Amino acid sequence: MRRFKQLRFTPDWLFTYTGVILLTGILVNWGSGFTQFAHSLTLPSMEIDLDISHTKAGFVITLAAMVRMGSTLVSGTLAPRYGSRFIIAVGTMGAGGAMIFLGSAQTYALVLLASAFMGVGTGMALTPMMGLLARWFSSADRGLAAGLAATGGSLAFIFAGVVVPWLVGRDANEGWRHAWMTFGTLCLVIGAVALVFLRERPRDAVGTSPEGRQPAARGAWPVAAYKNRMIWLVTFLAFASGWSQNIFTSFFGVYLSQENGISLTTVGQLVILIGLLSVTSGVVWGRMSDQVSRGQAFFYSFMLQGIAFILMAALPSMGSFIIAAVLLGFTLRAAYTICAACSGDYVAVQFSAAAFGLMSVGAGLG
Repeated sequence: MRRFKQLRFTPDWLFTYTGVILLTGILVNWGSGFTQFAHSLTLPSMEIDLDISHTKAGFVITLAAMVRMGSTLVSGTLAPRYGSRFIIAVGTMGAGGAMIFLGSAQTYALVLLASAFMGVGTGMALTPMMGLLARWFSSADRGLAAGLAATGGSLAFIFAGVVVPWLVGRDANEGWRHAWMTFGTLCLVIGAVALVFLRERPRDAVGTSPEGRQPAARGAWPVAAYKNRMIWLVTFLAFASGWSQNIFTSFFGVYLSQENGISLTTVGQLVILIGLLSVTSGVVWGRMSDQVSRGQAFFYSFMLQGIAFILMAALPSMGSFIIAAVLLGFTLRAAYTICAACSGDYVAVQFSAAAFGLMSVGAGLG
């Protein structure tokens, strides 16, 4: 395979086609991240525009998350048999179409339908994409690759945080619609990029499956992934991580503002800090899991999250809240990255998407 001239401090795979796969993975995570992070920003305007209650608006997010959880399991099961490339591309473009549909929805029923399709699309895109990375990277680099790909989700958090307020500020009534149409258009482009550039497996030994072995041909059902005890153990850890992060995302702002009298402006600044730290979070934890072990990386991330929660509960003060925000931001993408790295460690790499899909269900249930 032809390689570009590379700098000495760069990995040997960066300027091969493996780098193209990784860049596409970042883009897919970026596009799919809008479903997870943009809803909370657009809901206030949508409530006013469609005259719906907070409960109905909250169910929009819940429905998308529930459908996405099922989609991850199904797409992870289908990817080893039918290939990841087409599933990823269709999922990303389908999510983009659903976002545009949401932006044009005039009734609550259509909003729910669009959100459900968004959940289907993002589940189809993310699970096979993160599983596909296991085919292109050795175990020694798999955590780093997963961490770099995960930065796409953090960038979606920041991008949505900039674009949505700007569009809503320009048009209070229709701004939320313009935001979803913008995100949807980006996803359509990303889906087309995935269809053109993704490949099922490398042609050389750089970045292939462990010990340089080529992955087996597709066509098998991933039964081995669902029988593997280590995969179920990691799924349990993903459940625990999802549980702790759900507590944080649901009650962090309320706890600071209502229980401790912190202004919403300050709370917003802490949330931005968490988002900025999460950009590098996946890379740091992914690389750590490569250098030490997946288990130790999980332990350290849970330990830091535990310290953050203890500080907020036992020593409620502005200093404690800042330290807690730093620790939570630093560990926000840890479990996602480590799970993606684990997905190809304990089963054959062609079953990594199924393994990651099971872990994602665990995190979603948490």
